[in-house]
Amino acid sequence: MQPRDSKRARPLPDPTLLEALDNDLLLQCASYLDADGLARLGRASAAFGIPQAGQQRSLANEAAHQLFQWSATDEERRRLPKHDDESYIGLYRALEQFREPLMFDVLVGSGFSPQENPAIVTHADAHLRVWSTAVSGHVMRGGRHFVEFAITTGAQYALIHLGVIRPVSMTNDIDLEADWKGSVAPVCVSSDHKPAVSEKLRSQRTAKWGDSDIHCCSYSSYDGRCRGTDWDTRETNYEWHGREGLGGSGTIGLLLDLDEGTLSVFKNHIRLGVMKGGGLSGEYCWFVSALSSCEVGMSKSRAQN
Repeated sequence: MQPRDSKRARPLPDPTLLEALDNDLLLQCASYLDADGLARLGRASAAFGIPQAGQQRSLANEAAHQLFQWSATDEERRRLPKHDDESYIGLYRALEQFREPLMFDVLVGSGFSPQENPAIVTHADAHLRVWSTAVSGHVMRGGRHFVEFAITTGAQYALIHLGVIRPVSMTNDIDLEADWKGSVAPVCVSSDHKPAVSEKLRSQRTAKWGDSDIHCCSYSSYDGRCRGTDWDTRETNYEWHGREGLGGSGTIGLLLDLDEGTLSVFKNHIRLGVMKGGGLSGEYCWFVSALSSCEVGMSKSRAQN
């Protein structure tokens, strides 16, 4: 036991030794870390976490800045405009998350079965006639984003909403029974319908939502209808050229273009048209709301011409 105790009691290296090292060498060492590692390094050492004299950024933040500049493609830069109050560590973390496969990070409602694959949800609660909603944690803030939803159902016409939603919590201080009344369909929320949920969702607004008042916008697999809501006034139905429902099983692709503020629809890899012709801006996530028995898989892809 004696050697082990002696090793455990060994004093930490003198932190002033870091000051003797060249900043370029420190940056090179830090560049081997991911965003979370850089954040921990900045918190653990003032030499890395606090800007020194004459420096615009801390060494940890500068390492993240250089990693982003070196590794991000032009397309990734368009999709990840930097927020004014965001550190480069935060931006680099967003880049890492952007490169990961899509998955449903949050499931709200009683209709979903336990997930075996994080990119697939199964809704089996058709008899209770209540909506359940699954949301991706991947936040889109700029550029063009395309997703494909693979839907499998035994029904001739499935009741499913597919679309974009603000990055909000649908469970923080929002009760499934008392507020949602057991049925979670965020595109149907307004001050007239589920007023408690309406107020609590709108209270989460941040500057990152931009100036758009469309906080949830969806395509209905049943009839192709486009619905949008500001979670205050009643939901709005938007007519669009090429409107067409999916019916039963099949694939729906959605193209969110935050440069143009539009949302376009592809059915079984064929473009139907622009469903929402403008007005979308700020941050959004992909979501699915289901009432019918179905399985929905989500994956990144590239939009067909």
